[in-house]
Amino acid sequence: MKYQAVLGSKALPGVGQITVPFPIPDSKYDHIIGMLENMSIGSPTVQDCWVLELDSPYPILNRLTTQSVNVDELDYLAKRLDSFSEGENIKFEAMASKLNLSSIRDFINLTFCCQRATVITDFSDLERIGKVHALTVSGESMPVEAFERLDYRAVALDLIQRAPGMVTPYGVVYSNGMKLEQVYDGQHFPAYLHQTPQLMIELKSGADGENTGFLYLPCPEKQVERTLARAGCGQEGFRMEITMDDLPPQVSAVVSLTGDGLDEINELCRAVEPLNAEQREKLGAVVLLARPNYASEVRQLAENLDRFDFVPKPSNPDTDCALTELGYVAYHGSLTLEELMQEDPAEQYRQEMGGLA
Repeated sequence: MKYQAVLGSKALPGVGQITVPFPIPDSKYDHIIGMLENMSIGSPTVQDCWVLELDSPYPILNRLTTQSVNVDELDYLAKRLDSFSEGENIKFEAMASKLNLSSIRDFINLTFCCQRATVITDFSDLERIGKVHALTVSGESMPVEAFERLDYRAVALDLIQRAPGMVTPYGVVYSNGMKLEQVYDGQHFPAYLHQTPQLMIELKSGADGENTGFLYLPCPEKQVERTLARAGCGQEGFRMEITMDDLPPQVSAVVSLTGDGLDEINELCRAVEPLNAEQREKLGAVVLLARPNYASEVRQLAENLDRFDFVPKPSNPDTDCALTELGYVAYHGSLTLEELMQEDPAEQYRQEMGGLA
């Protein structure tokens, strides 16, 4: 579920306020961060955004109003909650009420463990209560045979009569031994796939090699900068490692974290992301044909796929083409492949046509 917050500066109330939707859409991210920066807030590492109002499907989050938080914390929490089912929503609010949580750090950490709790909102159906509770305590991994043998009414009665439940505005909650672990330490966000990225890059400190953050590409330019700042990228020995790769394998073989800049890799991922399965296979074949050396060159190929013909299976094409391991691919542009892979092939094409004229 999504929410929005009215943010301002507690230190400089005269700078005004801004209403920000969470999770922040990629298309609006750079603009919103820019507006916050113009108000002298929105630091990637400091809790400098004063929450004046919060419009949310989660009443419990109103406890954040009048607090100063970090905008990326609000964004990360929204992404975590956006994937919750209705049952998880209730567990989150009930456990937050039971534990009397009010800080955004605790709210973020609760999203990683509230699923272990049982919340009863209606005591009239003991069979259903027993089934839900049994699945909850088993982590929803109970064998079918064992699940079918249970007396769910007895399971529900045992829970109600023996376990210490607590009445909250969201139902009677049973923690089932749940502990609020510090998964989020207040600086480094744990890995979380809100959407499937083309590349997931783990950031590690040079001192001990511990994880300090993750990049999910493609992402807005300012998000790259802020994630690096939060991860402490200026430290000596800081390094990056690709931990998830959804690019076509022929494209992945070209990408290098040492040979390519993050900006170039990010732009490549942005160019590849909208391609369907057929277009991705075609791009793989084009890469085999053109043999690019850098991510920027692959991006140019991805953005100019319409200049290539591709036949996935062997055939007898009439045009001059090359057979790759993925199929036949033929280039029919006026520029050479080397020219096409340059930074602005469209400009070269215009110059060429002007020369002919």
